[in-house]
Amino acid sequence: MGHKSCETMGVYCKYFSLVVAAVIIFGCIENTFARDIRLMATVDQNVLTVSNRLELTLTVHGTQDTAAPSFPSIDGFTLLFGPKISAQTRIINGDVTISKGYTYTLQPAAKGKFTIGPSTMEYKGKVYSSQPIDVEVVDSPRSSGSQSPDLEKLAFVELSADKNEAYVYEQVMLSFKFYFQKGLPIGDIDYVAPATKNFMEEKLGDQRQYEEIRDGIIYNVLELRTALFPMMSGELTISPAKLRCNLIIQQRRDLRNAPSDNFFGDAFFDDFFGRNQKKYPIERVTDTITLKVKSLPEQGKPREFEGAVGMYNMEVSTKAQRVRVGDPITLSMSVYGEGNIQTINEPVLIVKNENDFKLYPAESNTQITNREELIRGRKVFSKVIEPQKTDLKYTPAVVFCFFDPRAGQYKTITKEPIPIIVEAGEQEVPIQLTLSHDKVFPVKHRAQILTEDILPIMTNLSSLNNQGNRIYKNPIIIACLSVPAVLVMASFFLTRHKDRLTSDIGYARKRRAHAAAKKRLEGAQSALYQNLPGEFYSYLSRAMTDYLADKLNISPASATEDKVVALLRQRGVGDDAIEEVSRCLTDFDHRRFSKDGGTQDEMVHFLKTAEQLITKLERQLS
Repeated sequence: MGHKSCETMGVYCKYFSLVVAAVIIFGCIENTFARDIRLMATVDQNVLTVSNRLELTLTVHGTQDTAAPSFPSIDGFTLLFGPKISAQTRIINGDVTISKGYTYTLQPAAKGKFTIGPSTMEYKGKVYSSQPIDVEVVDSPRSSGSQSPDLEKLAFVELSADKNEAYVYEQVMLSFKFYFQKGLPIGDIDYVAPATKNFMEEKLGDQRQYEEIRDGIIYNVLELRTALFPMMSGELTISPAKLRCNLIIQQRRDLRNAPSDNFFGDAFFDDFFGRNQKKYPIERVTDTITLKVKSLPEQGKPREFEGAVGMYNMEVSTKAQRVRVGDPITLSMSVYGEGNIQTINEPVLIVKNENDFKLYPAESNTQITNREELIRGRKVFSKVIEPQKTDLKYTPAVVFCFFDPRAGQYKTITKEPIPIIVEAGEQEVPIQLTLSHDKVFPVKHRAQILTEDILPIMTNLSSLNNQGNRIYKNPIIIACLSVPAVLVMASFFLTRHKDRLTSDIGYARKRRAHAAAKKRLEGAQSALYQNLPGEFYSYLSRAMTDYLADKLNISPASATEDKVVALLRQRGVGDDAIEEVSRCLTDFDHRRFSKDGGTQDEMVHFLKTAEQLITKLERQLS
């Protein structure tokens, strides 16, 4: 008995714990969501006839522990019955929402425009109010057979930007919203995105779905969001977005003429099999958006500014702090924040003496960390530097400049030098190719006569002449003797060329510019064969921009059209070539960020134009 009693008590304790846990959980839910209390008034329609009925619903969001809200003042309507009370608790992806609704049925007393006043309720000493709703009562409609729904109010679209003015490269959030009345079935949706010429764009998050109240009616909303980055100043236009779909609307049946013995003519089966549903194809078009884009100010622009626009911060670190002369040190420079993180250029190293460190091009890695509200991310630059002296105590300071569009000014982040210890490198034993003068040579022996003999007297003087060709006049021998001299000279110039490639960055960029451009043109040709217009024009744009930047020894980010044209004129490039460069830079950028990639023939034409132009510039800039 004692053993069974213990088991029974254990079961009771288990159930009691579950009950207590449930009470605590629901109590926590109630306390958590009671903080966001709202009272909302909605109607099922805001234009109706005298013969129609109006359903008014007062919904309390955030709690179910409250008295019914006060009934609003309504002129022109008679209360038929209500309220019908409904409570709802929803858990979606871990988010819990609770609400309680009070629905009233009203009958219009006369035609005209009326306002349903606000409703109020009190909860924990605080008073909450709903918004008033405008309702219009019109004349009775024509016969039910000719009546059609008001499609304009059942579904509509909107296109909006979060700002009307922006700076070049500033992030702009573009939002497309599709509204349709709650409970209305939608089918065959076909969405045509707006054209965003002269913008770079990045998708923001996934499609959003939520509810919104407009003029007292609850709408389901589908929202698509895109981050845009204007690439030029002036008034830029975003073309309208389009949406086509079918509205599936249940038709009203006239039951007066329906035979009473027809079982399959019952309204339930008509609704179940969709026999009284009708599709209404609609097309909705948004308005055009015009965005005023301002150029970045010249006043206060730092020398180290490389075109970054947004809100950024920076971290700098290194692992190796004790090295020998000539050993590599990898600086990790991490720039993070909100903006077009992919186009950020590497921070600038402040080197006091160019002979202190040997610098190598940085490698970068980009990561987009957030796409929900704005584009946020991190770009890490790994830059290798080699100290050349033992008296160096610190790495170079690191500077990153950006333009803050919210403050309308340039900002500079400076990271102080990191302490390092540079030790002398190992002594290399020189290779000795000649004998030292201080060594004692052995005594030179006198030549010894090994044999002696009597030579005959030569009477034929011609025999003293060399009967064969002189060996020093043989062309083959002369060529062989000149080969070492040619090799020495070639080795000298090759060594000098390699030294300049490692020490003179401008010379190295100029020498490698043509090869790098040809490689990118090959990538453009591959994209052409695969019919990928976006990648094709991206390769062309980079081939032209990077080629000019390398030839002119400027950063690709600062290779703007105006700057390139000015530098080409200084180098003596012809006006026809400069005009062609300007036209190609504009065309390639427009095609790159445009939805319209053009025809295959146009792509082939652009590829040939780029190849010929780079060849022409190579002759004039060499």
